[in-house]
Amino acid sequence: MKKCLKCKVDIASNTDICPLCKTPIETGQTEDVFPKISFNYKHHYLLLNILKVCSLIAIIICVFINFTISRSITWAWFVIAGILSFWLTLVTALKGRKHFMKMLFAEMLLIIIVSIIWDYFTGFNFWSINYCLPFLCSIYTIAIMIMRIFRSNLAKEFIFYATINSMIGLVPGILLIFNKVTVVWPSYISVIVSIVVLVFLTVFNKRQVKNELERRFHI
Repeated sequence: MKKCLKCKVDIASNTDICPLCKTPIETGQTEDVFPKISFNYKHHYLLLNILKVCSLIAIIICVFINFTISRSITWAWFVIAGILSFWLTLVTALKGRKHFMKMLFAEMLLIIIVSIIWDYFTGFNFWSINYCLPFLCSIYTIAIMIMRIFRSNLAKEFIFYATINSMIGLVPGILLIFNKVTVVWPSYISVIVSIVVLVFLTVFNKRQVKNELERRFHI
């Protein structure tokens, strides 16, 4: 950025003459017109550390429950795979500055579908809907909420995907009502998390939720 000493104005160009008074401008170091936006690395690292702790706790709990019930690790692998996919997507998105909530949502759906198919072709022991479905919905919903706290530029994506993911998180509750699950407490957790998030969105972001749903689904 150059400055005319006579007019006292800043000139955002490479010209050597002031466009107002036609006075020659001393050649100096120029600056970019658009400022460089730096990330708040303190909050960035805090977010990653919180997600690391939550991921580790989720893996330990799932492995412990799985081993306690069946004396082997079966459905917990899907939860672990979902968490690892989450981290892979998150790191890739952060490096590429991409919108990663869409990628995370697609991965969650894919892992849930694959787990149900695997469960079906291995005798359908209901571990896919007893554990994988509610756990993954809860983990991804909580992850979205945490990312929203530290990343204000994700407001629109947060509203849309938090709403859709919370609705999917109510599915275990519907299965619970029709007695389609044999282990109830993971479904309770998923339903409670989903209801809390939906109430939060309804109270504080009602108009934004409506606008996002209308914009994306044309309703």
